[in-house]
Amino acid sequence: MLVRCGLTLLALLVLSSPAEAKKFRYSEGPKPSADTTLTSAQVEMEPSVSPNGPKLPPTNLQLISMVADQAISRAMKTVPIDSGSHVTIAPAESHPLNFVVEHALLHELSRRGVSATVRHSLVPDDSLSTLAAIDRDPLLEYQLASARIAYLRLEGGYILPSRTKVERQGLVEGGLVMRDPASARVLWSADASANLVDRVQRSQIKLVEDERFTDLKGEIPERNLGRYVEPLVVIAVVTGLVVLFFQNRP
Repeated sequence: MLVRCGLTLLALLVLSSPAEAKKFRYSEGPKPSADTTLTSAQVEMEPSVSPNGPKLPPTNLQLISMVADQAISRAMKTVPIDSGSHVTIAPAESHPLNFVVEHALLHELSRRGVSATVRHSLVPDDSLSTLAAIDRDPLLEYQLASARIAYLRLEGGYILPSRTKVERQGLVEGGLVMRDPASARVLWSADASANLVDRVQRSQIKLVEDERFTDLKGEIPERNLGRYVEPLVVIAVVTGLVVLFFQNRP
């Protein structure tokens, strides 16, 4: 009886003791599945590190800029502007390529040590007095009459058409006028015209043209083979007649 009571008491003590929860520790949680619906593209650039990179011709806009620099440099040789002075430059008429001449003018004035105020609109004669009240420095106006690209002729490629080159001409025609804003008197003027001719691969014409400027595009001339084919045809006909004549002789 005592043994049974002792076992019952022991069981009650065991059951009455608080239960101890088991702890689990995870080093990392479950990984989510990869999202293939909204994948972001990664930009990767592979630079060309070769010392001898591909040789590309200047674009038509770059060629016109070179011609404008040459035209302005020649025209400004006699301009009566000293280093350290200041002028106001403005267009004399509207042209979509006025910015090319403006850049060439600023480059030349900077080289001479002359500061400039830039106007992108025309200066009417009736507003010169207003301009003189603000700035009494000379007004240097540029006129861009023409800036165009022309494809003159084809060269080479008679055997391999891929070697055909196009002779290209860049032409800039215009002028410069410097006036006194107070009296509108012309102080100086000069023509600003120049042209450059180079050769470009026919297959690279699309690379050098710009769709925004129609004057910087041109028609590629067709190769005129008539002057070469016609003499060959005449020589072949005459040779055939001579051969037939001697063959038919008794």
